[in-house]
Amino acid sequence: MVYPHEVGYGSLFEDANHYFSLTPSLEQHTEDLKTQLEKLKGIKNKEVLAEQLTAQIKNNTEKLEEERLARLERLHQVSEKLFELCEGDNWQETQHLSAKLLGTLMLLTPGAGSRSPRIHQRYKPLYKAVLTLRLVDKLLEHDTIAHKYLSKYREASARFSNDKYWRAKWKTELGIPLVTASLLQDIGLQCPAAITILKGENGDKDEFRLLEESQRRDLLKLNFHFTLKYLSDGLGIPKYVGNDRLERDKFVQTQREANAFILQLVKDAFVSKTGLGEVIKIPQIYASIVFSTKLDYSRLSLPKGYMLIEQLAKKGSLNANLAQDFLDIVGYFPQGFGITFIPTNENDQEKDQYECAIVTGLNPSKAAEPLCKVVTRNLTYISSGSTEVVPRTRNLYFPANRKKLMRIGKERLMEIMSGLSSDFTPDALDDLVPSYWEPYDFFSFKNHQNIWAKNK
Repeated sequence: MVYPHEVGYGSLFEDANHYFSLTPSLEQHTEDLKTQLEKLKGIKNKEVLAEQLTAQIKNNTEKLEEERLARLERLHQVSEKLFELCEGDNWQETQHLSAKLLGTLMLLTPGAGSRSPRIHQRYKPLYKAVLTLRLVDKLLEHDTIAHKYLSKYREASARFSNDKYWRAKWKTELGIPLVTASLLQDIGLQCPAAITILKGENGDKDEFRLLEESQRRDLLKLNFHFTLKYLSDGLGIPKYVGNDRLERDKFVQTQREANAFILQLVKDAFVSKTGLGEVIKIPQIYASIVFSTKLDYSRLSLPKGYMLIEQLAKKGSLNANLAQDFLDIVGYFPQGFGITFIPTNENDQEKDQYECAIVTGLNPSKAAEPLCKVVTRNLTYISSGSTEVVPRTRNLYFPANRKKLMRIGKERLMEIMSGLSSDFTPDALDDLVPSYWEPYDFFSFKNHQNIWAKNK
C-alpha cells in the first residue's frame, strides 16, 4: 500500500510517480485548450468548436480532480490501516502494538546482502510514521514544543480513556497529518529529474551508490520543491460530502489548517527555521541508521541511531527536550534487535554460557536495558521464553561482559553459532563471543512469530 516491490499494484509511491510523470502533460493540455478557447471568443461561426473545447476542458479538469481525490483516499486508507496496527484502546496497548509493528519491520529484513538497501528503502517510511506518532504523544504530554496547531491537541491522550470525541478529532486533525508528513517527507524523489540523478539517464546506475556533492545538492533541491508541490497540488484537501453549509465550512476550515500544518512540518524539516520540523526529522535521522541503504550496513551499528540523536542534541542541532523524549521511547537498542546475554541460575549467579533474546518493548526504564523476549534455552530455539529486562551488566553488546565468557572454547562457540545462523562464517566470531545475533532466520518460521504474545 505504501511502497510495493513491483509497479502496477497501486500505492502511495506509485501515485506520486504517476503524478510527477503524467499529470503535467494533462495539465498543460488543459491550459492549451483554454488558450485556444480564449482566442475563439467573439468570433462568429466558431461556437461549435468553442463548445467542444469547453467540454474537453471540463473532462480534463474532472479527471485531474478525480485522480487527486483518489490519491487522498489511498493515503487515508493507509493511515487507517496504520492506526489499526499501532493504536490501542489505552496507552499501554498502543506502546505494545507500536513496538510489535516496528519490530516486525526490522525482523522482516535479512540484515545484510544486496537486497537489503531496497527492502530498507521500502520499510523506512512506515517505520518513521510510527515513531512520529509516538513522539508527538510524548511531546503533547510534556508540552515540549510551543506551537499553535499542536497546542490544540494537548488533551489528545483522552483517546486512551475511551473518549470517542478525542479519538476521532486526533485521527482526523493530527494523526493523518503526521502520518502524511512522515510517509511523504521525501516523495519529491519520485519526480523524473530525481530518478535520473539516482538511476542515470538509462536507468542502469545503482541508486544506492555514493553520489557526488553536486548531485546531492541537486537532489536536495528537487526533493524540497517537488515534495511541497505534491503535498499542496497533488493532494490538497479532501472534498466535503453532504449538503449542510455550516458543516461544510467547518470541514473545509479544519482540512485547510491540517494541510497548512503538514506543509509547515515538511518545509521546516528541510530548512530548520522554527524547530517544528524536528517532529519528523528526529525519527527520520534514527530510521536512516536503523534502515540504512548503505552497502556496508551492519546490525552491530544500530545503537548508533541513539548515539547520533544524543550527540546532535548536545551540539544544539536538535531540540534537546524533544530529542530526549524520542530517546526515552526507543532506548539504546531498536525493536527487533538480537541481544546476546549471560543468563543467571536460580541463585542469581551468572552462568558460563549465553542465550539469545529479541528487543520487544518501547520506553525502557534505562536506555541500555531493553525489554526482551528470550528465544533460546541452552542455545536451542524456543517459542515459549519469558519476557524480561536484560541488564547492562549481562548484555554481551558491551565488551566488558564478553570478556566474562572467554573461557568457552572456540570450537564450541563455532558449533553454537553455526546452529543459530545459516550464513555464519568462522570469521564472524567477534572475539569468540558474539556481541549480538541476527534473528531473521528465527523469525522466518511462523511458530516463532508470537514473540509479542503476553506471558500467561
